[in-house]
Amino acid sequence: MSVPSILADIHGRIAAAAQRSGRQASDITLIAVSKTFGADRVREAWAAGERNFGENKVQEGLQKIADTADIPARWHLIGHLQSNKAKRAATAFACIHSVDSMELLRKIDAAAADSGALAATRKASARSLRTINYRVNIRYLIRCG
Repeated sequence: MSVPSILADIHGRIAAAAQRSGRQASDITLIAVSKTFGADRVREAWAAGERNFGENKVQEGLQKIADTADIPARWHLIGHLQSNKAKRAATAFACIHSVDSMELLRKIDAAAADSGALAATRKASARSLRTINYRVNIRYLIRCG
């Protein structure tokens, strides 16, 4: 099956699920996880209409971001983030889904502020627009009370 047909099938299932739940399919964001696939597959998915791509590992994500720099993809880090890689992740990924401590959140926030990534959210250009979204693991929030 080709990438466009796989994506069409997934979007069809998303639309059906959204309709069953009384939601709009446009309210749901599909993140095409590109781990184990090369930049050529990212480009193929981009050509088929995908705009959000996810990577599990910072290093592999940075390489794919560099390899696809000519397309304005929105990259998500969905794997564990070690604090020693927070600075690089904060400036490269539009969204980090794996923040599991306040310490890590502070490091990401500081790195984004230092690099100007947060100020970039005010720019009109789609390529320079970067919103840093923080999602803290629910277990941590429960522990913190």
